[in-house]
Amino acid sequence: MITIPLFEASVAVGGRPNKAISPMDYILNITQQSSEVKLGTLFVALEGQKADGHDFIKEAEDKGAVAAVVEKLMPNISIPQILVPSTEVALGDLGRIWRCRLNIPVVAVTGSVGKTTTKELIAHVLQNTFKTHKSRKNYNNQLGVPIELSRLERDHECSVVEFGMRDLNQINYLSKIARPDFGVITNIGVSHIEILKTRENIAKAKAEIFEGMDTNGVAFLNIDDDFYEFISSMANCKVISYGKNEKADIRITDIELVDNMFPRFKLNGIEIHMEKCTGEYNAYNAAIAFGIANEMGVDTSTIAKQISSFVQPERRGVSVRLKNGALILDSTYNAAPDSIIANLKTISKRKDTKHRLVCIIGDMLELGSHSKEAHEQIGKVISALENKVDMLVTVGDYTKYTNELSKVDEKHHFENSEKASEFMSDNTTAFDLILVQGSNGIKLDLIVTDLEQKFGIA
Repeated sequence: MITIPLFEASVAVGGRPNKAISPMDYILNITQQSSEVKLGTLFVALEGQKADGHDFIKEAEDKGAVAAVVEKLMPNISIPQILVPSTEVALGDLGRIWRCRLNIPVVAVTGSVGKTTTKELIAHVLQNTFKTHKSRKNYNNQLGVPIELSRLERDHECSVVEFGMRDLNQINYLSKIARPDFGVITNIGVSHIEILKTRENIAKAKAEIFEGMDTNGVAFLNIDDDFYEFISSMANCKVISYGKNEKADIRITDIELVDNMFPRFKLNGIEIHMEKCTGEYNAYNAAIAFGIANEMGVDTSTIAKQISSFVQPERRGVSVRLKNGALILDSTYNAAPDSIIANLKTISKRKDTKHRLVCIIGDMLELGSHSKEAHEQIGKVISALENKVDMLVTVGDYTKYTNELSKVDEKHHFENSEKASEFMSDNTTAFDLILVQGSNGIKLDLIVTDLEQKFGIA
């Protein structure tokens, strides 16, 4: 268990306690959720859109909180209240000092697509050798990262965290809190281009991951990405490249898809078969995990075994076989042009003469002025696939442009996922290959759930 003197934490956040702090008071954990408070907790009162944490300080006190970090003093509270200008900034400061209590390697993962799967895969590979901490789902922003770092325990030997962002200077902030030893950038796509306007700005935002790294750190960069040279020039540390390019330090070769679109490939000549994941893009995720584990001294046979046993996170490119023989590629958690194109190519390669290829595409959100162009691009990609799409179903506002530009004989467009689900329930046939992907807000997972309930999972 990590303990921090309450007085030290008060100084670290630049706080002003409203009463004397005992030298015997120690923090055992930190949280912004009153439901998670237990004896020895430092409660951080964040003011959110739906609730104000200051209203829950009394509840935190009753549950055993040792003190509260506040922006305003609340009446009838017995525990010390540490007054700060911003509880959000204070939370970041607390995450930093908690992380610095342990001299362990921290891996930080960012990129336009594939962050969560890559984070999960790295942690899966390392956990067989080290006591590994990893950030929870969606805890990847200016609030989530410090909270995750404060969950580190004394016996943890490494940590894997994810950095999300929407604008410049956000990853910079997270990197200076987490102080990563390994910085991963999966790729540079067009996610968040609504705010950042250009891919070059997105690349600059992702490269902020280097700001909290020192010269002993290691950056893992995708050599096949067209921003590789641009980003590597900003790294202030050792760079290890990965990809299909023959100059890659970790080279991916001999990729093929077998069975239910499972990738089989070689990393620097070592054969890997990912029997519980789909798509060629997982070879890139595997290369990152391979490189980091190798840098941390894990033997290659263990690395290969762990990569092969990895299970893809829910709704992020998972294969689902229905009892009628249809195969669904469920990528309904989120969508960006790069990930949809990758999945389209994956499922197209899997098609043979007995299959009907069905693509259900929902709107990609947060693309701003690029929305029309991006959705048109998907339509063009569908038209140029190696094996043609037999039926296209589009859902939302912008996918009407995908529908219009795609050269598919049978195509349908629906305003929402409920109507699309009703259609698919009556029009799914045996041995269909079905890709379902769109932004989470479009709720295409409803289609997958309804098909699973109607036909059953094999």
